[in-house]
Amino acid sequence: MGLVTAVSRRPVTGRRDRQYRATGVRTVHERVGRPAPVAAVLLAPALALAGCTGEEPGPAVPTPTAGDGVGAVDAFREQLEALRDLGDAVDQHTAMEEDIAACMAALGFEYTPVDLAAQVDVVTAYDLGLDRGSREYAEQFGYGIATDDMGFYALTAARAEDPNAVYVASLTEAARAEYEAALWGDPGADPFDPDADRGCSGKAQDRVYLRVPATDAVDPEALFAEEALLREAILTDDRVVATHAEWAACMADAGYPGLADPGDNLVTGDAMLQVREEFDARLVALQAEIPPDVDDPSARAALAALQAKAELADREVAMAVADVDCRESSGYAAALAEVSVERQAEFFEAHRAEYEAYAAAMAELLAARD
Repeated sequence: MGLVTAVSRRPVTGRRDRQYRATGVRTVHERVGRPAPVAAVLLAPALALAGCTGEEPGPAVPTPTAGDGVGAVDAFREQLEALRDLGDAVDQHTAMEEDIAACMAALGFEYTPVDLAAQVDVVTAYDLGLDRGSREYAEQFGYGIATDDMGFYALTAARAEDPNAVYVASLTEAARAEYEAALWGDPGADPFDPDADRGCSGKAQDRVYLRVPATDAVDPEALFAEEALLREAILTDDRVVATHAEWAACMADAGYPGLADPGDNLVTGDAMLQVREEFDARLVALQAEIPPDVDDPSARAALAALQAKAELADREVAMAVADVDCRESSGYAAALAEVSVERQAEFFEAHRAEYEAYAAAMAELLAARD
């Protein structure tokens, strides 16, 4: 079992929210610490409609500058991310823990928020303002796999010391089952079904991450599925594929033979996937060595991940730096940027009404939060 699976039922997870998975080159997750300079443009009209400003509505969507290397879909995501202003992993965790405590109290249970900020000192890519995919990011965090770029492994491992353990142990078997149901909901619930019972933890995630529900105007999951198809179309464009061989030769010269596809450096790419496979294999092996008294599966997985980090991080960084350099020298990065801007512009125009509806819905969630 990989770390993402193991921690997905906990308030602190290693799964980046699928709502914000981007499509192309300089995506929102490659720019984790740098708010878009025109972020305020995106939701100003929607906020005006929600009664938050008195200004006349203007364009509800971004119009990227030609040649800036950022596609329209990615610009939209970047600006949303800046407006959501989630902070780093500690900020997100703290907000969710406080929300869970309030939810559990309303149901008649005690819940002590886990103060990870007092237990763990992490420096994340967000803290450093590093853009994922840049050479600076690669030098520090590689691909963000074993290196724990957002501090999720360290934060989740700290949950091995759960302040709620004594209280839960004091409950009767029946009361403990009710507590678990209240906290986690239905174990088989679809995390993307707005009507599913995901307990106080799921409700906290939705509120903290400002999850937009499906409406007649926009179905976020359907839109994201189409964005995934867009990403595949970008990566398989002839202009991009034409640079693969030179990238592979460059990687072989750097000491990494047998690679063929650079991918998008986020969820695809031979180099990144090779690192991911090695990390996952070590994670499985190392979890078997975690002391049995650590019974929280999330904490067990995270402790194993920290051990894997110690073993694999340096190799990951070296490979990622070579990857970035080879993307540049082979022409792959330039081709990917060109095709991404072109195809994202077409896609964005075709789905403009959906993006406007999404922005308006996000504006309402932001207004309610603030």
